Amino acid sequence: MGISAVWATDLEVIQAGVTSPTLIDVRTEKEFGAGALNGALNHPLQGLPDSLLKSGVALDDEVIVYCRSGRRSAQAKTRLKAAGFQRVFDGGAMENLEDALGEPNS
Repeated sequence: MGISAVWATDLEVIQAGVTSPTLIDVRTEKEFGAGALNGALNHPLQGLPDSLLKSGVALDDEVIVYCRSGRRSAQAKTRLKAAGFQRVFDGGAMENLEDALGEPNS
């Protein structure tokens, strides 16, 4: 399965340097507890967009979503965009985003 053009574009933007993103891990709490990217917040897909809004993330904040394989992050981006979030980037799979950001897992 190839990387979609939309996802590749998001990853390119992230690599170019998103200024001050909120990094959101959309996996379950159990998955998040087993390891996540440094500085990531856990907001499982099922609770989006409400959990982000309740935590104080603004509609115009830069948000990068990621998960294990890229499937849930794509769904998360769609949900957040539909809710009015303007600067949402799909980081895809945690492993790929980690490489793009050049940061080790926590």
